[in-house]
Amino acid sequence: MQTVEEVVDLIIELIDRDEVGKAVEIFESLDPPKAMDVILRLGSEYRRKLFAISSLPNIVPVLARLPDEIVFEIASVKGVDDVVKMLVKLHVDEIADILSKLPSRTRVEILKLLPRDIFTEVQKVLKFPPESVGGIMTTQIPVFEADISVGEALDIYIHKARLGLYDKHSYIYVVDKDRKLIGYVDLKTLLVKPRDLKLRDCVEKVRVYIDPFSDREEVAKLAVAYDLVEVPVADLDGKFLGMVSLDDILDVVISEHTEDLLKYGGIVEVIKGSYIAANPFKLALRRIPMIIYLYLINLITGGIVASFEEVIQRVAILAAFMPILADNSGNIGSQASALILRGLVIGEVRVSKGDVAKVLLKEFATTTFMLLFLAPLAFAIGFAIPFLSTRNTVFAVSIATTVTIALATSCYVADIVGALLPILLAKLRIDPATASAPVVTSIGDIVTVLTYFTIASALLHI
Repeated sequence: MQTVEEVVDLIIELIDRDEVGKAVEIFESLDPPKAMDVILRLGSEYRRKLFAISSLPNIVPVLARLPDEIVFEIASVKGVDDVVKMLVKLHVDEIADILSKLPSRTRVEILKLLPRDIFTEVQKVLKFPPESVGGIMTTQIPVFEADISVGEALDIYIHKARLGLYDKHSYIYVVDKDRKLIGYVDLKTLLVKPRDLKLRDCVEKVRVYIDPFSDREEVAKLAVAYDLVEVPVADLDGKFLGMVSLDDILDVVISEHTEDLLKYGGIVEVIKGSYIAANPFKLALRRIPMIIYLYLINLITGGIVASFEEVIQRVAILAAFMPILADNSGNIGSQASALILRGLVIGEVRVSKGDVAKVLLKEFATTTFMLLFLAPLAFAIGFAIPFLSTRNTVFAVSIATTVTIALATSCYVADIVGALLPILLAKLRIDPATASAPVVTSIGDIVTVLTYFTIASALLHI
């Protein structure tokens, strides 16, 4: 079996030889995930030549996962008529996702050409923000009123299922005459119930449902907390609107994890789509704001070092320990920030006085235990380096003491700052993931340098 890279090289070679037909034949023989990988690795010129001839049968299932620019390429090359033919094969929530990636003019043209029933369902989803629960919910699912019999419900269900009117689902939902959600029942259970039994007498009560305007991350938390394979969506009055399926929940988990990971790495604006297919200039635009911010923040560190110029001139050996101490405090702060961020994301840590107190106590105790190992090591190294260069025991002990005290102080401060910063941001309704490792490290550097030279000045009487 050929690797993705080998397939890409072969397709490029065939297109360069004007054998586009053979290239399309090879491309269409790939399964959807592999076809997507190939598309992401081809240049725009080669992609457009493939799109012009291929009907893209293996791209349709993964169309919603493609980057915006590639979806737009497909639309511009194939035209709205062919795009509509692709979209009608997909679920409503996927159609909404794809349309959101297109320019408004193209989106309007496609909506006009969609079959009326699909158009109506897509409009229900499009009225919600893309990052909301409503933006990812599925509406084409079996919904019946509570007063009809099991037999009637099964007959209607079978008829509509044969017509392909239902998206993927696990349950049949039951509502009252005002469409307020009463409960749900899985199909296997319904099949063994007496046909004359009313639906209201065999449903399982809904334990929880979610508002369509909630952030989509909340639906994943709810699914994990209640062990759900589907999460019902209802408005504030309890009127049933749809559900979020397990595959969409998994997509949310992966997407949110990726987003948090990027933010924690210092990339504030989320990079959507594939890194492989991303434009370097666009990547630079997303990365440079944090780099500039951190550069300016680090000027504070430089200013502090410059203010202790006399101390460094008189005891130059102090400069040797500055990078070690700064990196150590940054690492501890980043670890604490990552742990608290994880706790906030999965709901273990809440923005409350009680949890904040527990976090402070736990991190203080954790840092104390870590220092039982770090402090002796820091003292030993802090003594060895100046002693080997000067053979002065008193001087070496003074340096070692300075390094050890500065280490302990910076560890406590960096740990507490790293732990509290995500909680503070969450309290301010700012994504706590923006308490990124670079930011925490920069704060740790400032604290460490200031502490280190202040203690050095006091202990060495400079």
